[in-house]
Amino acid sequence: MACSLAGFAMQSAYAQQAIPLNDLSAFTTKSDNWKIVGNASADISKENTLTTTPGKGVLACIHEKGKYGNEYELISKLKHGDLDIELDFMLSKGSNSGIYLQGNYEVQLFDSWGKKSAKYNDCGGIYERWNDSKPEGEKGYEGYAPRFNVAKAPGLWQNIKISYQAPRFDANGKKISNAVFLSVVLNGITIHENVEVSGPTRGSLTTEDVAMGPLRFQGDHGSLAIKNITINNFDKKPGTLSGLTYKTYYGGLLETEDLSKHTPAETGKSEALTWEILRENNNYSYVYTGKYNAPTAGDYNFKLQASGNSYLKIDGKFVIDAQWKTNNDYRTGSVNLKAGDHTIEIFTNKRDGWMKPVLGLWVNGPGFREVAYHTKSSALPGGSNDPILISAGTNTITRSFMDFKKGNAQKSQRIVHAVSVGSPTNLHYTYDLDKGTVLQVWRGEFLDATPMWHDRGDGSSRPRGSVTILGDDMLLGKANAGSKWAADTTGSGYRPKGYVLDDTDVPTFQYQAFGSNVTDYISVVNNQYFERIVKVNNPVKDLVARLADGSSIEKISDGLYAVDNKSYYIQLSDKNLKPEIRSANGQQELLVPVSNGEIKYSILF
Repeated sequence: MACSLAGFAMQSAYAQQAIPLNDLSAFTTKSDNWKIVGNASADISKENTLTTTPGKGVLACIHEKGKYGNEYELISKLKHGDLDIELDFMLSKGSNSGIYLQGNYEVQLFDSWGKKSAKYNDCGGIYERWNDSKPEGEKGYEGYAPRFNVAKAPGLWQNIKISYQAPRFDANGKKISNAVFLSVVLNGITIHENVEVSGPTRGSLTTEDVAMGPLRFQGDHGSLAIKNITINNFDKKPGTLSGLTYKTYYGGLLETEDLSKHTPAETGKSEALTWEILRENNNYSYVYTGKYNAPTAGDYNFKLQASGNSYLKIDGKFVIDAQWKTNNDYRTGSVNLKAGDHTIEIFTNKRDGWMKPVLGLWVNGPGFREVAYHTKSSALPGGSNDPILISAGTNTITRSFMDFKKGNAQKSQRIVHAVSVGSPTNLHYTYDLDKGTVLQVWRGEFLDATPMWHDRGDGSSRPRGSVTILGDDMLLGKANAGSKWAADTTGSGYRPKGYVLDDTDVPTFQYQAFGSNVTDYISVVNNQYFERIVKVNNPVKDLVARLADGSSIEKISDGLYAVDNKSYYIQLSDKNLKPEIRSANGQQELLVPVSNGEIKYSILF
């Protein structure tokens, strides 16, 4: 079901809904700086410059800096309380904007690219409150900086997800709890969790908290573009669980036992689900039955935690089928329910004495967030180990396996000779020694080595930041028109030669390929991006380097190319080079000749 934000003012959101940006009818604005376009681009070198192409699907704000005022903002006709919102945004260089929940609580959008640390007014920050009656230097208070600065370069699409809980009021309209940002996730990294805001932030629509308010997009501090807006408006009551009765059985019964042939040891009623109805901690079976009331028709998502063998049925049909799990595991299942009462049945059988009893049930559904239906003491937090983390206070190198997925790949791939290089600038990358390629780059913390070093381990580590996957094909290849780029080293004569460190512990990788000795040096520039210099001794004829591949490659300006729907940039140092954008196998590739024996370019993300 697709509908506009205007439609949401009149009907409930049954689930997360994409907001089509075909026109501005879902919003109100007093200015002409907002418009619907087909695409947008921003040159990384030009202040506050956003260019657009005609079409639909992208919301663009073209605004001259220095012209301030509320008339330049965009306000939704939708009014909301609890809300999840996700969108992609693009900032022009030096731009400044914000998303106001309920018109009052701002999450900052700002060109913070390259800052080593972030403040409340940087990208993803929860903006400060303001009180003019306080002394100078104290007027602003309560702003919350993001945990990490993971802002991308201007002109690249960035993603933000905000889960927001509105303030609560009693029957007399008195506020009884503050607004809470349950989470803010920027470019895949959680930068806020459970941040309580005591009142509206600076520049709010109203001076006091409200139960309902619109979405606002700031438009008077610079140019930006927005697309792929989805919301989940939690405006409905949650389902209820009632009439719970239970039967318990003991002994070494199998999970397949027909319990109707056995006399229960206990029967009774319970206000909520709990394993604590049991008198034994093992060798038991129990069955709960009751009534689940779905207040709104739609999809309901059940999450079950139970020791041993268990299942969950709604109206006699499996929603979560019979399986054995540990007490740390969660299992999920979904079912479309009509509004009204439904029968529910939960079965558990445990014959493993080493495992603690546990029972937890959570449900989310149309218009309501996840609700727990068990007693607090009945469920356990999901199993986790104390993390083993590697920081990069100095230039740091770690060898491990590295798993990755590129694009929409269903299965991950494993690099078995991966070298991850960390920097105190918070920019890091992984290099594949078996192919002489930069697999991925990321901004944030360095590595989580828990999978590698905990217990027996599996040899792998994980990036602790906002990752951009570049790919795992060889950099060098032969220029064969129309042929598929060689994904591996077959026919190249590739032989890795390890790496050497300079006096700051930055590596230069070395290998042989196509009869040449190759060196590969990657360095951080201005705390913002990587520069890569590849030198090839006596390159063979028609040798080329593939600098990038993706669903699309766009030339933004001379020497600057946006890759994979503006996920990252490739910038050529030698603007006299004549790169080729080649289409192959439904993708595009950026190729440059290696005739002079050196490739020098930058990876901006």
